[in-house]
Amino acid sequence: MTTPTLPTDTGQLGPGKLTIGEIGTELDVSCYVNNAAIENSKDKTDDTTKLCGAVRAGVTTYTFQLTGNIDTDIGNSSGLFALSWNEKGSQQPFTFTPSNELGTTASGILIVDPLRFGADEYGSDLTSDFTWDIVGTPTLDGWTVPAATGATAGAPGAWTPGGSTPPANAAAANIAGVVASPASAWSTGQYVVGTTEGAMGEMYWTGTAWAQGRAT
Repeated sequence: MTTPTLPTDTGQLGPGKLTIGEIGTELDVSCYVNNAAIENSKDKTDDTTKLCGAVRAGVTTYTFQLTGNIDTDIGNSSGLFALSWNEKGSQQPFTFTPSNELGTTASGILIVDPLRFGADEYGSDLTSDFTWDIVGTPTLDGWTVPAATGATAGAPGAWTPGGSTPPANAAAANIAGVVASPASAWSTGQYVVGTTEGAMGEMYWTGTAWAQGRAT
């Protein structure tokens, strides 16, 4: 009996690399990391059944986070712990390679929250769990995520094609020529969300252009 050959496109966590910060001044925190992963969560609105019996599918959106556990470099005023406290809530570029051997790297923008200060008991390592939101969809290696070319009205609506990267805001959507569906002015309360955080990233179709906010 022939023994099956194991696949070569999978492996274990590490050795790998995690960097955080602007290129040129980024922090290489690889040797502080105990575990790390990019997680995703899915949110879907309810399907709606029309009087005629047809069903309109709900809108599905995905959000991503970098999660894990890391040793806290509290003795370094220029380290990651200091960055997480002094610039909490800031957006920081990152690159994450789970396995140097496999080579696939994720990159994008993190929103950094303060790391834990302390430990559970005397003698314990100073570590911190972290769950940091990623802005939009991270890019994997050279696998380019296409830019959104269309948007469907909803509360919120959805970008098309599925999995594409939305424009940052209304101005960017107008420059990119994103096509609205329907092409007529959207109804009250309808909008889509760009990659800009908060209300600045919300936009709707007026019938002739993209505008910030929600349709009124």
